[in-house]
Amino acid sequence: MNKLKYLALSFGVIYVWFGLLKFFPNLSPAEDLASQTVDVITFHLIPTNVGYFLLALLEVVIGIGLIVGYKRTVFVKIAIGHMIFTFVPLFVFPELSFTTAPYGFTIVGQYIMKNVVFLVALFLLLPSKAQQVSS
Repeated sequence: MNKLKYLALSFGVIYVWFGLLKFFPNLSPAEDLASQTVDVITFHLIPTNVGYFLLALLEVVIGIGLIVGYKRTVFVKIAIGHMIFTFVPLFVFPELSFTTAPYGFTIVGQYIMKNVVFLVALFLLLPSKAQQVSS
């Protein structure tokens, strides 16, 4: 198994784990933040509990897709989109993200900013043009 498959597998495990936590009330430390963010992203058109459930489901599906490896590029692209949306609270809830904007992070802000590393790692999982031509 090559290194990128291990990376995809580890992302898959994290996605499944964090997604499953969201199915159980008060088990995910990100429950309030995620619920509020989904409300903002959906313009409050979806009930909070439904949006949160759909987020949990999305995370589990991404995780399973990355673990199984079938159509990995599709799941990596979906995960990249998901990761981009994790930065929304920095802009819409700055009081939760910063003690002193833009550099003094709260624990929530730090939790969000670590996703920069996740994004870079996800981009590494995308096939290069040379790989796409040979397959």
